Amino acid sequence: MTPTGRTTSRLRLRRVVADDLAAFVALEAALRARETPPRDPPDPAESARYLTAFTSVWDRGELGYWAIGFRDARSGGGVVGFGGVQPKSWRGLRCWNLYYRVHPDLWGLGVATETAREAVAAAREAHPSWPVVVETRPGNAAAVAVAERVGLTPREPDGGWAVLVLDPA
Repeated sequence: MTPTGRTTSRLRLRRVVADDLAAFVALEAALRARETPPRDPPDPAESARYLTAFTSVWDRGELGYWAIGFRDARSGGGVVGFGGVQPKSWRGLRCWNLYYRVHPDLWGLGVATETAREAVAAAREAHPSWPVVVETRPGNAAAVAVAERVGLTPREPDGGWAVLVLDPA
C-alpha cells in the first residue's frame, strides 16, 4: 500500500479527500482572481469532478496528489495548496505527472518547490523507472522555475504546452 502522507521540515502532505472540496474551490477562486483579466470563480460541480479524479488515484492504491498544509499553526491547520504526483500516460510511456498549486498569498515562500521536491522523492520510491513530467502553459514562468529547481529539464513544446521532464533514476 502506498503511504498516504509525508512531512517535510515545514509542510504536512496528506492524500486528497472529498472533504477538501471547499479548500480546492477556494484555492482555484483565489488563483483565477489573480489572472489578468480575472476569470470567473470555478464551478463547484466541476471542481468536485477534479477532486474525485484525484481521490480515485489513492483509492486504486496508487500514489496521488496531496493536500498541502503547514506543520505549524501558520495556516491554522488548513489546506494551503494541492500538489504531488500521480501516474499518467505521456507519449506512450507510464510516467508521473508533477502538479503543484499554492494559494497566491504564499507565492515566493518555496511551498511549491518543497512540495515538488518531496513528490519527486516519493515518485522515485514508488516507480523509479518512470519519468516525471510537467506540462504547463509556456508563459507560466513560476511553474517552469519550480520544475527546473527540482531537476526537470525543458523538452520540445507539445501541443502548445511547455514540457519539462526528469528522466528515470
